[in-house]
Amino acid sequence: MTYRLWQVEYAGQNLGAAVDIQMVWEKILNAQDEAKLQVVDERSNQLLGALDWTPTVVRDTTVGGNVEGMVEKVREYTLDISRGRLHSADSREDVIFDFHISLSPFPDQQWTSVQVQLEREISERQFEFAVDAHSTNNFITLRASLEDAEQEVDVPLEDLGKPEKLVGAGLKLAGVPALAASGASLMVKNFLNSKELSNRPLNFKLDLPRQAHIDLLPGVRSRIKVYRIDVPIVEDMLVKIYVNTLGEILRVEIPDVLIDTISKTSKLDLPKSIVLRNQNFYGRLRRER
Repeated sequence: MTYRLWQVEYAGQNLGAAVDIQMVWEKILNAQDEAKLQVVDERSNQLLGALDWTPTVVRDTTVGGNVEGMVEKVREYTLDISRGRLHSADSREDVIFDFHISLSPFPDQQWTSVQVQLEREISERQFEFAVDAHSTNNFITLRASLEDAEQEVDVPLEDLGKPEKLVGAGLKLAGVPALAASGASLMVKNFLNSKELSNRPLNFKLDLPRQAHIDLLPGVRSRIKVYRIDVPIVEDMLVKIYVNTLGEILRVEIPDVLIDTISKTSKLDLPKSIVLRNQNFYGRLRRER
C-alpha cells in the first residue's frame, strides 16, 4: 500500500520539482503514526537527545438527519512533542521537555493554544518552566518554579518579536538576579546584531513556505523520495524538514551556520551539527555511558 501511494504521489515528478505546501502540511497534520526522533550530532555520531512527535485530529461527531446518519467534522488539529529529552553529562541533569499546539480546522487554520513545559534538576534542585498561550488572550503566561518557590508573569503578545524581553522575563522567573538577566538580554541583542545576521532579520512568525520540493532522504542507503520543506529562520539559514508521503517526519536539519553563530555569540560549547532523525529510517543510537 505504501509503495502504491509512493507511485501515485511522485509519478512524473523529478527531483527538485515544486509541490504545493498546503498538500504536504495536511499530510503532516493527518499522519496516522507518531515519529520517534533522535537528536544527533552527525559529525561525531553522538546521541544528544530524543523526542516523540505526534499529530492528532480531534473530531466532532454529530448525528445527522440524512440517510448517512453520522457526520464527522474536524474540531481541531494538535501537534505534540512528548518525552523530549536533551542529554547532559550527568543524566540526572537532563533537560526534559514537552510541547503542544492546537490549530483550528481548514481553511482558516489558526493556532488556538500553545503549551511548553521544561524541567531540569540543577545541583539537586528541581527547576520547572512553562509557557501557556491562548489565542483569545493578548498575552502569554510564563511560569517558573524552583523547588517550592513559584513565580508567574504575563508577557504581551506584541513583545514576542523582542526576544531580549522574553529572555529577561524568563531568567527573572528562574530567580536569576536582575543584573545577570540584563546581561543575558544584552547577549541576545548582540546575537541579533552580529555580523553574520546583519541585514538578515530573524523570522518570528510561524508562516510556512509556499512550496515544498521533491528530494531524496539524506544519509540512508536506500533511495527514498520525500518532500523537503525549507523554513527560513534567518535569510539563507534554512531549517530543512523531510517528510514522506504519509506525512511522517523523517529528518530535520538545523543549519550549521546558525549553530556556529549562536555558539560564538553566546560563548556556548554547542555541537557542530544538530539533526533530528527518525529512528525507524536511521536506526537507533544508544547513549554513551
